[in-house]
Amino acid sequence: MKREFVEHVLISMGMPVKLKGFKYIAEAVLLLDTPEWQEPKWTALYYKIARLYGDTESRVERAIRNAFTTTRTRVTNYELIDHYIGFTNCQNSNSITFLHRNIKEEFLKKQQEEKTEFIWDEEQEIQFAEVTLEQLQSFNEVTADMIKEIVRKTLKEMLFELA
Repeated sequence: MKREFVEHVLISMGMPVKLKGFKYIAEAVLLLDTPEWQEPKWTALYYKIARLYGDTESRVERAIRNAFTTTRTRVTNYELIDHYIGFTNCQNSNSITFLHRNIKEEFLKKQQEEKTEFIWDEEQEIQFAEVTLEQLQSFNEVTADMIKEIVRKTLKEMLFELA
């Protein structure tokens, strides 16, 4: 999962970027995506984020809680907030887990859609190869002519300098 995608979702929900909790939440979601943090101890997760940003665990926990509370109270897009973090069971652990699960599902869908856009059949591939081969041949002819011309000019200049 990419940080830009996670941050885009948080911004879309209306979470202010200036809050410390914004970057802590993004980091927590990315950490949950790694194998060693699949079933985290939340205090250990706060500790890890605190060490990454030079802060304390309690400040990390409070900043995350504040960011979620701010986002829920300044509702800019009710549907997105309800979809990603919900309005019930507002504990940090539940909100982060819910957010991670929903972002991961959407990220995987987006990746799958991008992969299907680039599937070619054999006929398209052959046409592409033929066009590329033709372009390459014409490019080689042009560059060979250019090199010949450069060599001629250089030789002429050298001859005039010697005379």
